[in-house]
Parts: sequence; C-alpha cells; structure tokens
Amino acid sequence: MAISGIDWASKIPFGGTVTATATDASANELSIVTGKTDAVGFIVQVYRANILTNASLKASMTAGVIKIEDNSATWVITDGDVINWIVF
Repeated sequence: MAISGIDWASKIPFGGTVTATATDASANELSIVTGKTDAVGFIVQVYRANILTNASLKASMTAGVIKIEDNSATWVITDGDVINWIVF
C-alpha cells in the first residue's frame, strides 16, 4: 500500500556534530546551517569535557539555521564545546 497525502521523505531527521571555536565563544553565539530549510523542530545537546551542559543555553531555529547563544551568567559557549544536533 502506498502512502499518499504526505511527503514522508522530507520528514526524515537529519543531524550532525559541530565543535565550538574561540571565535564562537568571543561572539557569544554559534550558528549551525543544517541545510534543511523546511525543518519544523530541532534538538541540541552540548557537551563540555564529555559532560552534558545544556541546561540553561538559549537555542532557536529559523529556516533550518540553529542558533546557540549565551544565557547571561548561567551558561556561556566555550571553545571546544561539542554540539550534537538533529532537525526534523
């Protein structure tokens, strides 16, 4: 039976890993161009020294670009942070 009425291929999740640089840290933000401009949701995990640290980060997505930002004094991007991301 064929699936009709939905473009199921466009709903397949896509992801990757990015490592923050000193430039990202000094800019207080990092942008990830996912290549999936029609994405409707995302998940990010930030690891610092192999410890999950994203409890207070600010994250948003517009047209498939995920933006990670400092959140005042409670969380800041650091050179070497490893960001795992998924968009769907």
